[in-house]
Amino acid sequence: MYRILIADEILPEGSDLLRAAPDAEVDDLRLTRAELLDRISAYDAVITRSGTPMDAELIARGPRLKVLGRAGLSLDNVDLAAATDHGLMVTHTPEAYSLSAAEHTLALLLALCRQIPAADASLRRGEWTREQFTGAQLHGKTLGLVGLGRVGRLVAARAQAFGMAVLAYDPYTTDETAVRRRGVTLAPLDELLAQADFVSLHAELTPETRHLLGAAELARLKPGARLINCARGELVDEAALAEALRAGRLAGAALDVFAHEPPAGDWLRGLPNVVVTPHLGASTRETQREASAQIARQVLGALRGTDYTNVVNLPFPVTADFARARPYLELAERIGLLQAQLADDLIASVEVEVKGADTLGLVKAVAVALLKGLLSQRLPGTVNYVNAPLLAHQHGVAITQARGLETADYANLISCRVHWAGGQRLIAGTLFGGAESRIVQLDAFRMDARPQGQALIMHSRDVPGVIGIVGTLLYQYGVNIAEWRLGRDTPGGTAVSFINLDSVVPPESLVALRALPQVVDVRTVWLA
Repeated sequence: MYRILIADEILPEGSDLLRAAPDAEVDDLRLTRAELLDRISAYDAVITRSGTPMDAELIARGPRLKVLGRAGLSLDNVDLAAATDHGLMVTHTPEAYSLSAAEHTLALLLALCRQIPAADASLRRGEWTREQFTGAQLHGKTLGLVGLGRVGRLVAARAQAFGMAVLAYDPYTTDETAVRRRGVTLAPLDELLAQADFVSLHAELTPETRHLLGAAELARLKPGARLINCARGELVDEAALAEALRAGRLAGAALDVFAHEPPAGDWLRGLPNVVVTPHLGASTRETQREASAQIARQVLGALRGTDYTNVVNLPFPVTADFARARPYLELAERIGLLQAQLADDLIASVEVEVKGADTLGLVKAVAVALLKGLLSQRLPGTVNYVNAPLLAHQHGVAITQARGLETADYANLISCRVHWAGGQRLIAGTLFGGAESRIVQLDAFRMDARPQGQALIMHSRDVPGVIGIVGTLLYQYGVNIAEWRLGRDTPGGTAVSFINLDSVVPPESLVALRALPQVVDVRTVWLA
């Protein structure tokens, strides 16, 4: 059973889904920090919103923790580096919040241009002063987007529907052709600030983006421009913004987020050209329902190893077609596990080669899975996809991509050669029917073996009677053979047997097997 703590409130669409899971035990509790520090060691996963900071101290107190789920767009309250160091998967729900945030951006933009809050307040006071509320239209104007991620792209599409030209600054967007197909023009930040009639912020908050718009940048804005911020308050130097608004260099600003929430001090007072809302970008019922359901599904999927949607700290990209990739990762894990059990010493380096159309783009994921399987022998219970590369580095295991390994000819193939002091071994595997793992090569020996459960790997002389003698001996020790697969180099030379068993092999049976004159070497392995 997975124990899951819901530390901040989510809607029943998520909590009910978790409680209905047959493999989950759920606690929905609002705990103080002291209580959480005391109780977190009992949980496999914690779900938060913005109210519970998951910092390094809390993470270190949770040895069972495997997943941190943040029901939200941002990960500001999660120490991602500490989570990664401890092998925790961190997932969030950006898709659920993106549409709501984009719509709120447009709502603020229109409210600012048409002075809707001030006009509403005036009319409620019994006034009819239309001449005071002459607005600005969007059609024909230029919108500058600082950040072109999910929300930025949605805002761009909606702004274009108003007849606006769209500029964007995003140093992480590399596919300029794709951006142009959306009708968006990439521009340096200085150029965007000088040309845009409206600037809308959609960047992540990082040490580099804090005060991205300071006094110098605000001074570069086109005179009479307007600023909209539904991203993070710290992206803007609020004191510099207030000064630019008071001086009339900017026509106005619309803000949903602030450096301190609720806003500290009185810097907003006396600024009639500002529209403000109390961080409402994600505050729609639809968004909250979808985010709650998404985070529940994602946490369960990550715990079960069936779905890694939106896990941000995996060392390889997760595509929407993860179901296709998963069997190859399971095969790679078993190859790594087999390599670790057959090696004569600690493995120092790993070469991996991935071939085939079905495995296109999976090299990095396969390499991580190989390391996970390989290290799980040395570090049982502590290795997962998140920390496998880091643990490999810490334990002196180097991994490289190889080309041209001498392997069997299959349409899709994962090959792994490991090296230790004084030796090496090559193992290759493929999938039959796109799902069933097979070991098809062990060093120079070709075979067709199932890497699962308890098995014997036996080198023997290729002479008559070996199968009968070994089978009889195992029978004498009460060991039933499930499947026997064999490969050999030359007739009368050496044969390798991959013998799947229905039960654990008694140690004395191994002693008896090794005493047989036909047997060169025999080892027992366990493959989950």
